[in-house]
Amino acid sequence: MTRLLRICMAAMWLSLVATLLTDGSVALAQTHYVMIETNMGNMKVMLYDDTPKTTANFLKKVREGYYNETLFGRVIQSFMIQGGAPDSRNAGPGWSLGYGDIDEEIDGEIRANHIPKKGALAAPHREKMKNSDMSMFFIVQGYVQSREYWEGWEKVNNAEARKAAKRKVMTKAVKDTLIALKPDEFAKNEVRARYNEFVRQLNHQIDSVARATPGTRFFTEDELEAYSTIGGAYHLYKEYTIYGEVVEGLDVIDKIAELETNSADRPRQDVRMNIRVIK
Repeated sequence: MTRLLRICMAAMWLSLVATLLTDGSVALAQTHYVMIETNMGNMKVMLYDDTPKTTANFLKKVREGYYNETLFGRVIQSFMIQGGAPDSRNAGPGWSLGYGDIDEEIDGEIRANHIPKKGALAAPHREKMKNSDMSMFFIVQGYVQSREYWEGWEKVNNAEARKAAKRKVMTKAVKDTLIALKPDEFAKNEVRARYNEFVRQLNHQIDSVARATPGTRFFTEDELEAYSTIGGAYHLYKEYTIYGEVVEGLDVIDKIAELETNSADRPRQDVRMNIRVIK
């Protein structure tokens, strides 16, 4: 293999890695994994490399046994299961658990490519604060709705922004072009094709302007895929540091979330955990 060929192959590899890390999806290969063992089953969790402070902090606590023998003390079905609070280790029946510890907070690492899909591992934070509370963690359960539902949700919730974008994009020149291209009933296929392509590009431009409007909420392709297949909690997007995901044992989340709880969302049946690093 010539030196030039080796350089070209190396460049192609770096380009591929860069794409995996920046195209809105999570890189397939991550460095660290942990096992959350509970009396209702085990969950294998992949930790993300692009949340280095949060991941390192969590791994340190796991190695120290910080979360061992603690409970999943707050459970809300179709939303999330939360646990790991030190005060849950020796808590009596019915005690309210997990108020967080400001001494265990670190700067948040919120990433646009980390979505709150089912199985997402995230750090809580205090209201209106984006610092991660590492005295606890939560795992998203969420719920499933069809892709058509979420696309309809986008249209309804961004209707005003899209109307404003349409007014901005539909200049007189654009309207004149649209009229000129519109085929009649005798038009040939290529004429219809040109018109359809123009309309497609026009709608794309309107959507782009609407998406750039402050206060709008549009879903990424990864979100649409997740929320319409395994589920998730869409309203948590970019609100919390998500630093990993369950890759085995998603059914355990459901088992825990289905438990009967008291008025403080604590399961009436204790779910105790131990966490160990497996890679």
